[in-house]
Amino acid sequence: MAEDEPNGGDPGTQGGPYTGPRAADYTPEPDHSDDPRYVTRTRFLSNVAFAGTGVLAAAILVPVIGFAVATPLQDEKYRWIDIGPASDFLKNPPPYPNATPSTRVGEVTSLAVSGPTSDADRRIYVVYGLKDPSTRPQPTPGEDAAVFESKFQRWAAGLTAADFDLLAIWNRCAHLGCPVAYSPGSAGYVCPCHGGAYDSRGLVTGGPPPRPLDRVDIKVIDKSKSYTPEQIAQGKDRVPLAVAATSSNPNLRVLVGKPYSIDQEQQSFPLADPGYPVSGTLSHLYPFT
Repeated sequence: MAEDEPNGGDPGTQGGPYTGPRAADYTPEPDHSDDPRYVTRTRFLSNVAFAGTGVLAAAILVPVIGFAVATPLQDEKYRWIDIGPASDFLKNPPPYPNATPSTRVGEVTSLAVSGPTSDADRRIYVVYGLKDPSTRPQPTPGEDAAVFESKFQRWAAGLTAADFDLLAIWNRCAHLGCPVAYSPGSAGYVCPCHGGAYDSRGLVTGGPPPRPLDRVDIKVIDKSKSYTPEQIAQGKDRVPLAVAATSSNPNLRVLVGKPYSIDQEQQSFPLADPGYPVSGTLSHLYPFT
């Protein structure tokens, strides 16, 4: 027997709409997806995260870029520094009328120089010697000692002041910056870190250095005379070495100034950091390798 429908309705009929109490009437929220000025919580937090990441990246990259790019582009502050009387450095000048192979030809002096800033402090070798060291005779295997001494004496007797110059060589190795040491026996410089070798003028003779040792501008002046800045810039205050080497004038002083780099042909370039070649194809490719 079939059950009766609720409320006495006929079987199969539907009841009317619900008319009981409700918790709340549903009100659809407005859609802001097309409103660019509306910021949701998710969008706000995402923007904060992106901004924080940008600030952190800038805090890391700006100093790195500033150190790698800005610093090398700035010229080092420098000034002319008086390192002493000319007689302290222009030692053993020619002529050599009775020279022997043990005769000291020129002079090499090591000293520390304090610049206008701590970055400009450096140790240099002041070299008064041959412009072309390769002209100095060397004994050949089996050569009689007396024959070689006679040959050396003839060579030394022909030297004049024009064969000499004055250099200030920075002791910073051009490979990775280790301090090099002067070896009187070989009349050259040796790096103890990676075996870089240089001759008496700082030119590379072996090892990994990509260029010769850096130099510092050097000159001899007469302190009793005055010159205008323009004359100094033109080099008119410089006393010729041929004159200074034989002079007893106590007012002659040696000054060192701005550092610079050179290539193997001794052409000058702006000061470069260790490891950088200054000429040839690699000098253009190095920053990108």
